[in-house]
Order: sequence, then C-alpha cells, then structure tokens
Amino acid sequence: MKMRPILPPGLMLLVFAIFMVLTVFIIARNKTSLIEKAGSIGRMAVIYLLVLIIGLRPVTIRTDYEFATKNLDVLFVIDGTLSMWALDYNGREERMEGVKQDVNFILSELAGSNFGLVTFDDTAHVLSPFTQDLKYISDMVDVMATPETYYSSGSNLATPYKDMEALLLSSNKKENRKTIVFFLSDGEVTNDSLEGSYEEFAQYIDAGAVLGYGSEAGGKMKEYHSYVYDYDTHDDAISRIDEENLKRIANEMGVQYMNMNGGNTALTGLIEMIKEQSATVVEQADGAERYVDTYYYYAAVLAAMLILETAVFIRKGRL
Repeated sequence: MKMRPILPPGLMLLVFAIFMVLTVFIIARNKTSLIEKAGSIGRMAVIYLLVLIIGLRPVTIRTDYEFATKNLDVLFVIDGTLSMWALDYNGREERMEGVKQDVNFILSELAGSNFGLVTFDDTAHVLSPFTQDLKYISDMVDVMATPETYYSSGSNLATPYKDMEALLLSSNKKENRKTIVFFLSDGEVTNDSLEGSYEEFAQYIDAGAVLGYGSEAGGKMKEYHSYVYDYDTHDDAISRIDEENLKRIANEMGVQYMNMNGGNTALTGLIEMIKEQSATVVEQADGAERYVDTYYYYAAVLAAMLILETAVFIRKGRL
C-alpha cells in the first residue's frame, strides 16, 4: 500500500483538524443528550476521515500485467524490384501503390498479430522480424523507393528464400502459433541465375496468399523524369505480370493466388477465414511498477455513511 495524495498531506490534515474542531464545537452547543452528541461527533469523524483517506489516494503497487494478442505470425514478403513501379495497377497507378494499400488493409484487419517484413530486389532485406508495432511495418512499406537501375542485376523470385526460411522456422518454434504468409509480387523474372522451390515452406504455413500486381498488357516504368529505356527494342521498357510464376509459388507454398490489380476486395474472404481460425491469447508478464487505485472502496463506505447521516437527520425532523 502506498499513498499518492491529490493535495499536500499537511494541508489536508490541517483542513481535517479544522473541520473536526468546528464540528465538535457546534455539536457540543446543541441541546441534546451526551450520547446523541457523542454519536453525531463519531459519525462526522468517520465521514471526515474517509474524505481524508480518499484525498490521500491509497494505491497498491503491481508489477504484473496481462496483454492480449492474436496467435498469428503474419509474414509479408514484398517484391521491391524496379518492375513493381510499372504504371499498370488499377489503370495507370504504380504497382507499389497497390502493395501499400493491401499491406495496410491486412495490418488493420489482423491488428493484434505479430508481423514480419522481408523485401527483395537484387538482394533480400529483413526489415522487421515479427513485431506488434503496426506503424513501424506500415512506415517501412510506405517509404519503399524505386531501386537504382544502374545497379540493378535483374529480378528473381528465389531471392528472399533464406530470409523467409529463417523467419518461418522462428515462427514454428512457438507453441500454439499460426503462421500466415503474404507474398506480393508481379512475378516477373529477368535474372534466372537463382533457382529454387518454395515447396519446403508449405509445412510451416497455415494460410496466406500470393498477391499479384500488374497486367498482361504491361506498363512503363518511370525513372526520374523519363521512362526506363529498353536497349534491345530501342523503346521504353514494358513490364508485364507473370501469373504463371506467381501461381507456381502459391501452389508450392500451399496458399491461394490472387490478382490484385482491381483492388483488395478479393482479400476480404481470406482475411475473415484467418480471423475465424485465430484465437486471442492472454499472456502474463512483469514490467515496471504500476499503481492500482483503491480509493473507491472508501468512497463506497463514505456514501453509506452519508446516507446514514441523512436518515438520522430526517428521523430527528431536522430536514
């Protein structure tokens, strides 16, 4: 038990003493029996004492706390190669705009889960292991920028394999966890030096989807104030979605494939299914001191005393 007074304790004690002296003085002058005077003084003393205790604000100290989370680890794997900035998402928007909208949609719908983020272009980058910091994940996706074409060596969908493996194994070591994977890409491969299959990951993945961006007609890619130039065709380079690659990856991981070029409506059903299969886990932990108020116990007694005092006044015909 500890006191956290709302006013200086010395001031409250002074006020308490003044009210007690005045009360005793006034009641002593009443033309009532000694027993009635003692009873009135006693009741008023209890009322004043309860007010003093409430003002001193007694609290208990606790270091344990509970927190609730969903039993989901949600891993985003995002293609950050140059083609993801092609202008053929939902008309003439950048594909990456669709990615950002869909990631934020999933974050809001599955809030309370743990989220991880892997991006890849020439190399893979673990921007976040699993965390509950939704804003951090959202900010990391929002600031993804067009890679430099000068240093680009082409795109390959096997690039994030090792980082995905590490995070999936980490998730599967946890008890009572479901692992969800969202792989966001246009499926385009311009560097086939890497080969790999995601079939091994199917055993670690409980649900998710491969989300495809772009169109068959394709779109140009902006570079500074112009478009990326194709030295083979001597024209602006055109990037096209490769759904065969995306469907292959989805099949290997045992998840759905969805074309997201028209918006994220298709995601709604999958998200609802994931939410229905997830559970809320309440966990115990220890942390910094926190104070739990107990004044309301005394407030309840004070209310009872005031009711009693009112009843006494009414019985004596003083109201």
